[in-house]
Amino acid sequence: MEVSRSNMWDTHIHCLDPVRYPFKPTRTYTPPPAPLEELATQVKADRLVLVQASIENGHHGMVDHLRRIRTEFPHLLARGIMCMDQSWTTLSNQDIDELHDLGVRCVRIHGFLGKSVPDSSSLEEQFRLFSRSYAVRRWGWGLSAQLSLATWASLSEFLVHDSEVSRIHIIADHVACCAPKDIDTPQFDAILRLLQTGRVYAKVSCLYRRSPDEIRRMKPIIQSLADTASDAILWGSDWPHVDSTKGSDSLASKRVDIGKELDILQSWLSNVQWRKMLVDTPEKLFAN
Repeated sequence: MEVSRSNMWDTHIHCLDPVRYPFKPTRTYTPPPAPLEELATQVKADRLVLVQASIENGHHGMVDHLRRIRTEFPHLLARGIMCMDQSWTTLSNQDIDELHDLGVRCVRIHGFLGKSVPDSSSLEEQFRLFSRSYAVRRWGWGLSAQLSLATWASLSEFLVHDSEVSRIHIIADHVACCAPKDIDTPQFDAILRLLQTGRVYAKVSCLYRRSPDEIRRMKPIIQSLADTASDAILWGSDWPHVDSTKGSDSLASKRVDIGKELDILQSWLSNVQWRKMLVDTPEKLFAN
């Protein structure tokens, strides 16, 4: 199967419209707007996964964007990932059914950015809480998380052996927060073992944050992930490329050449690995 725009997935995009959907007053950074109209003209793929950012005040903006894409940009197929925030336990089964119908397929945990970082025990309870949910039992939703590499490593035995968590698929956002220096470390080896379970996936995204000076330094990391479990990698552009790690009150989007990034990634991967990352694996996780 050839990889073309029509069958290619971009699994990590933020659509930010603070006029219609205000940000949290307690947010740790303030990005510029990234409205749906701009997204539709700048994406490289026709199959998209919109991700609710940590600064968004609820999932309603992301859900409304999914609804608008159906009517205003029908050539795009869109799915969504919503934050597992305080409102999660208030959702009824009917609410979940409606969210699924609109395209939501995952929840997201933020354990990396913010003023308080959950400890392992609280993260484990969040994983278990989600594993018991109607969204998992009825629709087979997955869980996406932005956690530090050290946190992923500390959770690895739990994620492999816990009987409740074993029923869900898990996505490690932004290359599991690996940096070039992490290659050949015990923490990186733990990520590789997780990918080998067939239930954990790594999202190749945000390379401009993982290696700010030169994304080519990520080559050993990406190739190790692909060689270990070619069925377990996804790609996301991280549009509109806001570097939230700087913690500024107002941040401009970085100039990221996604076409160049894709060319570099393709040169690192075999044809089979390339197709699986952009087409086959995201299709399995998000299409239905």
